[in-house]
Amino acid sequence: MTPKNILDLAVENPDGPYNLADYQQNESIGYLLKRCFGFLTTAIDKQLAPYDLTHPQFAFLMTLKQQNCSTAAELARETNLDTGATTRMLDRLETKEIIRRERSLEDRRVIKIVLTEYGRLVVEKMPVIAINVLNRRLQNFDDDEISTLKRLLTKLINEADAIALADAAQNDNDEEDKQ
Repeated sequence: MTPKNILDLAVENPDGPYNLADYQQNESIGYLLKRCFGFLTTAIDKQLAPYDLTHPQFAFLMTLKQQNCSTAAELARETNLDTGATTRMLDRLETKEIIRRERSLEDRRVIKIVLTEYGRLVVEKMPVIAINVLNRRLQNFDDDEISTLKRLLTKLINEADAIALADAAQNDNDEEDKQ
């Protein structure tokens, strides 16, 4: 596959909120989101360390509980991890006796992911750490600002999802046209 010519790059929407003339990375939404994610993750990791847990494990366990995932495939899909990373995460959590794998009684080919008694306690108590970290970082925000921030971030996520779906449909159409 031949790489595209970089000279062919052009801004698709010159009337969009960003333009080439005054683009500054440190003012980019992506950069700002990454910085926020970084400091929140670091703070949560620091608070979880005494419990031998990490922020990725916290997020994984919350997904397991809140999204009602019961298989590795469902967890991989919901957490946007590949199957190898999901298996490694499950291995670590199983070693810590937070989850266990059980064969489904309905279909023996299916392995269910189940919280242990200790795992249920961990999942019940872990949000306290996230709440404390978030409350501390948002202490100078009023309720309207927090609501607006969440609404705008949700809107950005929904836009990204819609674009991904449209791109996937376009790719499917392109593949059909090639045949």
